[in-house]
Amino acid sequence: MIDVPKISAVHEWMPDDVISPSQMRAVEAQAIESGQVTGLGLMEIAGQGVVAACCHRWPNLAAHPATAVVLCGPGNNGGDGFVVARILRERGWSVVVVPVGWDALLSMGGPQDLGHSDAAVNARRWRDSGGVSCPVADVSLSTTGGPVLLVDALLGLGQNRPADAILGGYSDLWRRYHAEGSCNPVLSVSIDQPTGYDPATGAALGTLRFQADLAVTFHRPKPVHLTLAADGMPVRVVDLGL
Repeated sequence: MIDVPKISAVHEWMPDDVISPSQMRAVEAQAIESGQVTGLGLMEIAGQGVVAACCHRWPNLAAHPATAVVLCGPGNNGGDGFVVARILRERGWSVVVVPVGWDALLSMGGPQDLGHSDAAVNARRWRDSGGVSCPVADVSLSTTGGPVLLVDALLGLGQNRPADAILGGYSDLWRRYHAEGSCNPVLSVSIDQPTGYDPATGAALGTLRFQADLAVTFHRPKPVHLTLAADGMPVRVVDLGL
């Protein structure tokens, strides 16, 4: 079990502490190359940090297992999402993953069909442990009681163009939720940053954006987090130990 990492609010950081997405990738690559940590280790810390940040933001989630819908994209951000899904399931939550770019999770393909990246390892762990994966059309945000935690692990800091296509299913989820007249709360968290924003500038990309109640990033804030925080979004920074 990895210890829960230190978590801070973005306003605790100075402007000079902000780094670019490319600088963040370089920090991680150097740490992995030096043997300080592995890519899988970083994903595990990230997942632990996201869950801890959510439980701190919404204390009732720590006390009572709830329902989670985790949107997992095809890269490392999706890998973080699979870790979050696994941790919540181990804590007794009802969890469903919506895999985007992971067709093998929605078929009867063999383990090799997921690939060999760190994200693929965590996707495989999710599947082999009995984790449920469904296409977005089969998922609902409505419950008969408690809250739903909706996790955005789609693209993270790798965004540089509109994400309207990948966010289409997310918009459909909300349309169905409102059409069903549901009243259970939906709490939304983005891993690294909400999908639909330029991480280097904070500018909106395209017409669709993930509407997060909380953003959880890692190591240091990026330019997008200053924009989000200025607009009133809570942003938490997880210490990766780098």
